[in-house]
Amino acid sequence: MKLIAALAVVAACGSTLAQDGQADPARKVRDKLASMRITLDFKDARLDEVIAYFQEYSGLNFHLDADARAKVDADGAKITLKLKDVSLSTALKLILNPRDLGCVYRDGVIVIATRAGLGTQTVTRVYDVRDILFQIQDFPGPKLGLKDKEPGIEFRPLEEPTTLFTQDILPDLIKVSTGDRAWDDSSASIQQIGGLLVISQTRGVHDEVRRFLDLLRQYK
Repeated sequence: MKLIAALAVVAACGSTLAQDGQADPARKVRDKLASMRITLDFKDARLDEVIAYFQEYSGLNFHLDADARAKVDADGAKITLKLKDVSLSTALKLILNPRDLGCVYRDGVIVIATRAGLGTQTVTRVYDVRDILFQIQDFPGPKLGLKDKEPGIEFRPLEEPTTLFTQDILPDLIKVSTGDRAWDDSSASIQQIGGLLVISQTRGVHDEVRRFLDLLRQYK
């Protein structure tokens, strides 16, 4: 179970951008955000100041849209945050998530917008996960012992493998890895039919689902 919990944490923290029909550019930007390390020490800073620093540090284009700017101005909250050697992706999440903001990659620019403004239109997709189910197992090794009361090695039959991952917990793992709040919308759903997952979600969450399933496949 520790392996599965670790995978859930990695998937939850490794994806910041929602896709907007530009898979390859968005993936490159997302990988850069995940790989770049940053140290922050902000005290009572405005969001636009923090975003300007991210842009200068990363060389990526950021834009705070009008609705997000209006929301931040209305809240009047300033940013106080001190971090050491974290990924830019993690830093961005810690800045945006508490303010109900997110970001999407559009035409070479990381657009920061309200969650509502990022687009709530759901898309239904089917994922074949038959190759994942019941594949992550813990096989005990052969037991050493005495054979016929004389020194030697006895290779006893292997015990049945202990299953660490079953289909019953897959939907819950996906919800945790993509953020539970993403499933609060009544139009979002996840259903398991045999070895298939039928998921209705935004394109951004679908991107995180694919990434999480890819992580699981690495440990088959």
